Amino acid sequence: MARPGHDVTAAVPPLSEPAVRPFAIQNYRRQWVSDLCTSCAFEIETLALAWYVLTETGSVVLMAAIASLQYLGTLLSPLLGVLSDRHGQRNTMLAMRMFYAVVAVMLLVFAHMRWLTPWLALGFATLSGLVRPSDIGMRNVVTSGIVPGYLILPAIGLSRMTTDLARMGGALAGAALMATLGLAWAYVIVVALYVVAAFFTYRLRMARVAPHGAGCTVLGQFGAALRSVRGAPAQTATMIMAFLVNFSAYPFVTGLLPYVAKERFGMDEYGLGTLIAVTATGSITSSILLSRLRLPNPAVTMLCSSIAWHVLIVIFAASRSLPFVFASIYLAGVAQNLCMIPMAAFLLGKVSPAVRGSVIGLRSMAVYGLPLGLMLSGYILNHGAAFWGVALGFAATGITVTLLVWVSYRTHFRPGLAQQPPEEATRSPRRSRPIAGA
Repeated sequence: MARPGHDVTAAVPPLSEPAVRPFAIQNYRRQWVSDLCTSCAFEIETLALAWYVLTETGSVVLMAAIASLQYLGTLLSPLLGVLSDRHGQRNTMLAMRMFYAVVAVMLLVFAHMRWLTPWLALGFATLSGLVRPSDIGMRNVVTSGIVPGYLILPAIGLSRMTTDLARMGGALAGAALMATLGLAWAYVIVVALYVVAAFFTYRLRMARVAPHGAGCTVLGQFGAALRSVRGAPAQTATMIMAFLVNFSAYPFVTGLLPYVAKERFGMDEYGLGTLIAVTATGSITSSILLSRLRLPNPAVTMLCSSIAWHVLIVIFAASRSLPFVFASIYLAGVAQNLCMIPMAAFLLGKVSPAVRGSVIGLRSMAVYGLPLGLMLSGYILNHGAAFWGVALGFAATGITVTLLVWVSYRTHFRPGLAQQPPEEATRSPRRSRPIAGA
């Protein structure tokens, strides 16, 4: 049995079942629980605030702004990535999750005292959004430091499943809390989830990787990350794809769902929760599938799934029958993770551990595509455009850029470390000093 604080990744038996291999690592189990709690809190918070603003103001633009403002701090993502490389990924993630809890406590007080207004809700969403965009990227960085290279793809797939499980349970719980108890009680649950997430993050024990030689300063570390991306066409292409899908695909399966539920089908909070849960079920399906498969080339899977995802969004937007709506959004959820998980694994498998946090911080800036897409689509819808027409325009843009990326970078798409066989991944393991809280 490994000693407390010892890096156990090298001891994972390579012949274990692929879907459960990462769970043999104690650190991974702790991180998985922490990620699940954080994701549930995110979903309840986003749904509760979006429904509150839509109900109070009736404005689709302000509703979309709630989701958009939570990504305002994407410019801080590279800085957080550099700090994680310099001061430890666990410490950075712990500070982030404690920050979420503090902001949620502040909003809870305002809601309980009946001081909350839609404009204050926008302000709290902005405050939380200073840090939240970096969370998914930081999870992937921590995962890559916990598991060996050949387990990155299944580990990220299972980690991504926490987001999708939260979209199911968190969305339905948030809808139930909003409908029965109101915003204040919904935030009691949110605060409790953030506290539990911070506790499990605190319990992580990881080995700190020495910073990059050129990264003796924050600017030096940031420059090393920029050079890494600029000098690697495959990383550049992945960054382009990340921005693209956030702009043209994600708005239709996240921030615009309250509009679909309320304005197109006359649904209440439970109907919105059901739409979110169906999407998440599709994403969970693909997460489980990817945890059991060894993809020959994650980049090709990413590109093909991007095209399928955009096509399914158009079908979803054009459907008038609820069974077709549920079927298309379920399949869109499947395509979503078949695109995003190989994207993360492909990028992480080709980045040096010394600048991994910094590069993923740069990657997190691609999330700016989501608020841009949300605000643009919300503005167009607010001026009377048909929902299916907006979806068709965004999908055409997404498919066109995906094909251009394939044509321009196809010679650079090669399998990365995530597809490395076990005997290669475990050969000559890196020597590192196990410490608590790296």
